[in-house]
Amino acid sequence: MDYAQTLENLIQASYVGNLKELAELWEAMGLSGEEINQRMDTVRTKISDITTEMVECDRENKMKIEEACNNYKKDIRVLWRKLKQSGEPEQLPSGLTLLEQLKALKLQLTSLEEKRNEIMGQFRSLIDEERAMASKLGLEAVYIDEDTIPEKEDMQRVEDNLRKMIRVKEERETHMFTMKEQIVTLLDTLGMDLNATTLS
Repeated sequence: MDYAQTLENLIQASYVGNLKELAELWEAMGLSGEEINQRMDTVRTKISDITTEMVECDRENKMKIEEACNNYKKDIRVLWRKLKQSGEPEQLPSGLTLLEQLKALKLQLTSLEEKRNEIMGQFRSLIDEERAMASKLGLEAVYIDEDTIPEKEDMQRVEDNLRKMIRVKEERETHMFTMKEQIVTLLDTLGMDLNATTLS
């Protein structure tokens, strides 16, 4: 659509009646040619000022949208690398307007952020489990920054340590069960009732 032509037609339709009346008023007043020229120049200047102001405003708006698109593209590239995605981020189809680009880029970034949050959620859950186990057993947990997208090696270290602590827990439980059995056998040998016996 030719918006420039449409706008010109709309503007002409809005002022043509006023222009005719102005010409009649100037003639009725008997203004000189110089006075009429000054008035026509005033009308032209005011129309030019209004359109110039709108052009400058929308130039600034266009720059802001372009800047927002560039910021989205930068954030997408950074998160793409952090998530160790193969290849390059998805390219936008050609011919999109700036607002369409902005919407598409925002959706791309949102999708990557959801993926990051899913990974971080799983990772934090694993860290929490490992730290709780370490605290319960009095062992050392793996130090790791839980706010950074984990490397595979980080995940492996936490998982290995968790498995090691689970084995320690099972060994301690087995040892405790064996000790209880030995105590019961000993008390039985001594002819004592476990339920009636208190150890002080």
